[in-house]
Amino acid sequence: RTTTARSRKSAPHRLQQMTFGVLAVFSLCIFVVSSIALSVLRVSRVWRRARISKRSLQSVAGTDESATTDVKVHIVVYFGTQTGTSERFAREIEQEINHRYGKSVRVRTSDLEHVNAQNAEDEFARDHKPLAIFLQSTYGDGEPTDSSLQFVNWLRGQAEDGRLPDLLKPLTFSVFGLGNSSYEQFNAAAKLVDRCLHCLGAERLLKIHLGDDDNNLEEDFVSWKEELMFAIDRRYGLWPSTRGLLANVIPNYDVNIVSADVAKQFELQVENALSMRVGQVPTQHTPYAASVVHARELHSSNSNRSCVHIEFDISESGMTYQPGDHLGVFAENAYPVVQRAAACLRLPLDHSFALSIPNGAPASLSEPFPTPCTLSTALMKYTDLLSPPRKAALAALASISTDPAERQRLEFLSSSDGKREYAAFITDPSRSLIEVMEAFPSAVPPIGLFFAIIGTRLAPRYYSISSSPRHHSGIVSATVAVVSGKTPTGRLHEGVASSYLARFIPSGDDRRVSINLMMKNVRVPLFVRSSSFKLPRDPSVPIVMIGPGTGYAPFRGFIQERNAIRDTGNNLGPAFLFFGCRCEDEDFIYRDEMELALKTKTITALEVAFSRANPDQKIYVQDRLVLSGKTLFRIIKGTLGASEGRIYVCGDAKGMARDVHRAIHIILMSEGGYAAHEAEDIVRRLSESGRYQKDVW
Repeated sequence: RTTTARSRKSAPHRLQQMTFGVLAVFSLCIFVVSSIALSVLRVSRVWRRARISKRSLQSVAGTDESATTDVKVHIVVYFGTQTGTSERFAREIEQEINHRYGKSVRVRTSDLEHVNAQNAEDEFARDHKPLAIFLQSTYGDGEPTDSSLQFVNWLRGQAEDGRLPDLLKPLTFSVFGLGNSSYEQFNAAAKLVDRCLHCLGAERLLKIHLGDDDNNLEEDFVSWKEELMFAIDRRYGLWPSTRGLLANVIPNYDVNIVSADVAKQFELQVENALSMRVGQVPTQHTPYAASVVHARELHSSNSNRSCVHIEFDISESGMTYQPGDHLGVFAENAYPVVQRAAACLRLPLDHSFALSIPNGAPASLSEPFPTPCTLSTALMKYTDLLSPPRKAALAALASISTDPAERQRLEFLSSSDGKREYAAFITDPSRSLIEVMEAFPSAVPPIGLFFAIIGTRLAPRYYSISSSPRHHSGIVSATVAVVSGKTPTGRLHEGVASSYLARFIPSGDDRRVSINLMMKNVRVPLFVRSSSFKLPRDPSVPIVMIGPGTGYAPFRGFIQERNAIRDTGNNLGPAFLFFGCRCEDEDFIYRDEMELALKTKTITALEVAFSRANPDQKIYVQDRLVLSGKTLFRIIKGTLGASEGRIYVCGDAKGMARDVHRAIHIILMSEGGYAAHEAEDIVRRLSESGRYQKDVW
């Protein structure tokens, strides 16, 4: 009886052990299978990247090595990009040259990131009869892109040295600039590249063409590309093939349908990878997904606008920055926007798929975003849905439209003859991609076509960092004006990134809550872009900081940095802060911090302009500058600061920055008695020497 009783008591225990054993084996099997699947997926993605890198070589060289004897000209299309536009243009040129000339031409694209002082001469001399095409972007105050900075510095150094005027004599070149005319230094980087290449003996195939993003950059590019092709025809005696003239290859991804579970699992792996960048510095291509630790509204309840102060935890990211650098933020489309886009595609949001590049795909087809994923994730995280569509997108929609009238309209809008109609229907009213797709309901693209050319990638948004790592090493902050307003079409336009970041602000008036609890588990992919907008190394050098509204952001970091410098026992030079906003009781952001900095003598003077305080007379920061003209003149001329004083301007490029520029002219003419051309020359020399710096947008 005793033995039987013990056996009965131990039976549940043995059953429990068996259950744990089975569960352990089952868990191990799941882990092994998941690991194998992940490895296969990684290998396949590596294989796809290897295949895409070979596509242009295969399309040019073919498999027959004897075909190289038929090559009449070698062409390299270089791009210096910040947001990916010049790279896309370069791929389009490569594709068109291949279709137009076939084996008569060997063409490849090259990122200027790989051209530097060590290899530049070999790079431009490696091909026989080389033609170099440069697509050079300019950002900020006339600066080259990060990726092209080393090349531009090498080129400028060689040109200014002057000892090798024939260094690039064998080279023929053409430059297309990507810039924005609202900036004072319009297309400065492209102009510099064009001038320096010519100074070093290279011959222009065409005069420089300056694309203007403030007008119609796509139209400028298409116009220049046509001129470029005709110039190549004439210069090298090439005749476009019939195949090339008739070719109209529309890029398209291969699509594989997968289960929702597979898609969700991979999405989780992507999220985990972004939040664990161990030993790797985050970049635009490999950002770090940071947690938001604090968000608050900066405007008072009297304001009908919004401005967000937001802080990110980067303590485990390996990310470093300095005051004046920029924060790149990958935002997400709002859920209602995603719903509308899915309705246009006539697919459910949980539709799950993987994208891949097909064999023989055109060079312009870029690597897809991480898949497999759901349609919801693809539209929310990776697709630009609210920008106006490019003409190539309209042509793609026309190709699948089932309504003859809609197809004809789309074809006309995408044609060169439809330039005015495109401006009237798309550009001028800022009609978004979603609105266009809703206006042409018969054009329902398959997702391979949609993501390849219609719904372009959602680019990062850049913000001036508004903190110093010496104030809190594990935190980086941004100051973001929330964009919201009606478009000419009646649509409420809300900025993708600013509206996204505004969602982190806690609802209600409970100041004990640092972020919206609904967003507490959301991580934001971000990275740092370095900038030359920096404090002088010598803290005793006088500085003038001019930044209305969110233009104050980098100066908040400057002030935190000066606080830390003073705390280490260093002496601070004079610092004059000029801030502007509409009303004292609405949008005087960071007022307490500014006044504390003045009280503790971190800054010497605080001048504030309220533009709406007096309806009869608007006062702006440039007006405050003129009133402080005597002090500013002493800094410019060096009687205060021994010719080392710096002037910093941050904010709107179209209005404020130009008005500040004029105010400095007025000060030089009124206080120094200079003529207008003399004042302009002084300002130019200040800028060239780094004493007059601008961070404008």
